[in-house]
Amino acid sequence: MDWKKVGGLLIYFSGICLGIIKPPIERLACIKIPSNEVCIGINTNMLAFELALIIIGALLMGISGNFKNSFQLNGWLSITTGLGAAIIGGYAGIYPLIIFGVILATLGLILYKLKANNDENS
Repeated sequence: MDWKKVGGLLIYFSGICLGIIKPPIERLACIKIPSNEVCIGINTNMLAFELALIIIGALLMGISGNFKNSFQLNGWLSITTGLGAAIIGGYAGIYPLIIFGVILATLGLILYKLKANNDENS
């Protein structure tokens, strides 16, 4: 059993679970007058901690993986990090983070597939 992969998986899912259990959103001390809604803000420290857990977990899983070249490793890191960021953004309602995560995962998938197809053709 590869302990780097298991540790990376635990760290990765702990970042996602932390983002679901405690989203990086905090209530501010203000109310919007016409609609009586409470103002909310992004807790940047919590968001950075959750994203750091996801990135470190993805990196540990990627290092212990059997990739043919660095392009596939970079594609894997982009896919896993992008999906984790999109999940955290989705639960917190941070739409720019969702879009960033989806774009990062899409670019990682394109990079992974293009390099895999180029390796098969050569």
